[in-house]
Amino acid sequence: MKQVCVFVASAIVIVLAVAQLRSAGPTVVIVSLQRVFAQTNVGKRAQQQLEALRQERGRELQAKQKELEDVVRQLVKDTLPAADRERLSQDETRRRAELQQMTAQAQTDVVSMQARLNGEVRSQVAPILADIAKRAGVDIVFNADTIAWAAAGTDTTNEVVQRLNAAPQ
Repeated sequence: MKQVCVFVASAIVIVLAVAQLRSAGPTVVIVSLQRVFAQTNVGKRAQQQLEALRQERGRELQAKQKELEDVVRQLVKDTLPAADRERLSQDETRRRAELQQMTAQAQTDVVSMQARLNGEVRSQVAPILADIAKRAGVDIVFNADTIAWAAAGTDTTNEVVQRLNAAPQ
């Protein structure tokens, strides 16, 4: 009987020690922000807006490229007077510079819009994650897209996707 009591007491101490160790460290859940963007209405709209900007800037760049090609075609004609050749050469230089500036600006516009849209989506995700963390007693929420491994049951992406899609838009 004494051995049973000692065994039970030891088991209780071990369980309490494990519980203490487990509660001493931070608890963690993960969420895949990539899946949130891909599977939520708000994320899909953001991606559509970004794609629309990319296409618009692409069309503008193609038009500018065509203008430049037209000038280059005229320049290769052998029958041009020297004054016209000089004017076209300067026009070509100007158009090349404009194309380069437009390309850089298009890239800046896309990156800027992407950052803005990411911020907007994250601002909608943040309160959901805060609620999940509070409810689950979680200390840290990591982006699953950069985690090498996580225990089963730590991924909250499905709940975030469901709650974002259920939110009034």
